[in-house]
Amino acid sequence: MITRILSIWSRLETILIGVLLLIALAIFLFGGALRLVSPTNAIDWATEVSIYFIIWATVLAGAAIVQDNRHLQTEVFVQMLSPGTRKIMAWAMTILSIGFCAVILVYGWQAYEFANLLDERSGSSLRTPQGFAVFLALPVGMALILIRVTLMLLNGQRPFSHQSEIPDRGE
Repeated sequence: MITRILSIWSRLETILIGVLLLIALAIFLFGGALRLVSPTNAIDWATEVSIYFIIWATVLAGAAIVQDNRHLQTEVFVQMLSPGTRKIMAWAMTILSIGFCAVILVYGWQAYEFANLLDERSGSSLRTPQGFAVFLALPVGMALILIRVTLMLLNGQRPFSHQSEIPDRGE
């Protein structure tokens, strides 16, 4: 059941990330083309909105990266360790990564609330609330990573830890 949830989630996430990036590209190109073709009708918010879509696509990709074990790792160092030490390191990295995501979620939420409190707005004619457009992405991304990690652990997978599966040093 959890495997199916993770699989469906991954597919939906991939589609959403792709759509967000395509929309960002379309808006950016439209804004640039309009600026070239008709400078008097140019829009000042195309780049800004494109960046918002890219920010959201990036934080959504964080959970997908965890699912596929494509996050950064120091495998060269880990290869020199014994299999038992690798297993301990793998669990330590999982715990540290979960802690890091939880802390960033909390501070990201505080940044979102603070931006809303100050009513921060973009400098373009859209006057986009920055709390929603920029700052909310971080706690949402971290929450998605934590949910994904929880599901993976419940499914018997070890997120953040495929280092332990590195072949032994010729043994």
